[in-house]
Amino acid sequence: MTKIKNFFSRLSKLTLLHPLLVLVLASLLSASLLYLPFVFHLNSFLGLRYPEKFNFSTILLNFDSLNYITVAKTWYNPQKITTLFPNTPANYFPAHFPAYPALIWLIAQIPTVDFPHASIIATLITSVTASVAFYYLIVLILKDKKKALNLSLLFILFPARWLVVKNVPSPEPLFITLVLAAVYFFKKEQYAKSALFTILAQITKSPGILLAGSLGLTATIKIYQEKTNLKKAVKKFWPILITPLGLIAVFSFYKLTTSDFFAYFKTGNNIHLFWPPFQVFNFQGEWTNTIYLEDVYLIYLLGAVLLFELYKKYQTDILFIFPAIFYFSTCFVAHRDISRYLLPAVPFLLLGGEKFFNNKKFITALIILLPALFLYAINFISFNVMPLADWTPYL
Repeated sequence: MTKIKNFFSRLSKLTLLHPLLVLVLASLLSASLLYLPFVFHLNSFLGLRYPEKFNFSTILLNFDSLNYITVAKTWYNPQKITTLFPNTPANYFPAHFPAYPALIWLIAQIPTVDFPHASIIATLITSVTASVAFYYLIVLILKDKKKALNLSLLFILFPARWLVVKNVPSPEPLFITLVLAAVYFFKKEQYAKSALFTILAQITKSPGILLAGSLGLTATIKIYQEKTNLKKAVKKFWPILITPLGLIAVFSFYKLTTSDFFAYFKTGNNIHLFWPPFQVFNFQGEWTNTIYLEDVYLIYLLGAVLLFELYKKYQTDILFIFPAIFYFSTCFVAHRDISRYLLPAVPFLLLGGEKFFNNKKFITALIILLPALFLYAINFISFNVMPLADWTPYL
């Protein structure tokens, strides 16, 4: 028993010497385990018998991969979309912001890499950068590398919806990387760098504007608390004032490519905000259509509990203000997939509950339930697939 304890003690010290390597390896290992039945075309895996689903095309076809590939190949040009992808109206695609497609396009310039595989490579790379950015932010806040590494390793696997999103073509890992980088540099009072990452976040996903608003509100509170005069405040925080340029840049690009500055607001039913709040619990909602929603309630409840923990520690800090605004906005989202909408707030919610999540009881329970976690992810990926008859236009 003593030898086993000594082994794990040495292993723990070794991981702290090379935390970034540990995060990269852990990310790749989790992805490899998740991809196992799809790469090897297994007939069954841990009781799941989906031989027709267990192939890598299933990974590549997960929502909304084809939409982002379409953008990467056409850049919203209506004529190109109509020619290459006639089954979807051209006005639908401005719902998908250009930063992630730009990364797909860049990787697809590598010889032998087609656009579908470029999309998953882009996601896997940014999944690693999200873990690394989270680690650096937690080290900055807690001044404890061990706790930071533990939380970052947890964030590779948890929550379960994140395990799925970070291993299929999706913009969330890139978006979360940029959010964490923006908050990191804001905490270090390097406001120009924070503004740059905030602008990039807005070019990635529309909720990036919530980050810009959160930084602006936090800066305003700091100015009030420090009783800074207007001239000094503008000199100090001017980069934060220009962060809405990200959204303006996207809309200006839409004007160039679609001739419509407000094309985003004409994409159909892609804006899922409704009044009054909590319309996700309306069975008749187009994106709900089920009565089995207890998990959504529990997500809201757990999120609120962790927000209260954040408030006790950070109150008017960006570490509380951003996730609070983001959480509040999800209360108006009428969509069954609330867990995905809430993902950008998750790193901060993990920080709020860091004592609980670093507790041995929680870690033990998580390890015991790892098979269930991966079964959830594999099952979800297997059936969250976009219909496609011909890959040719997407290659």
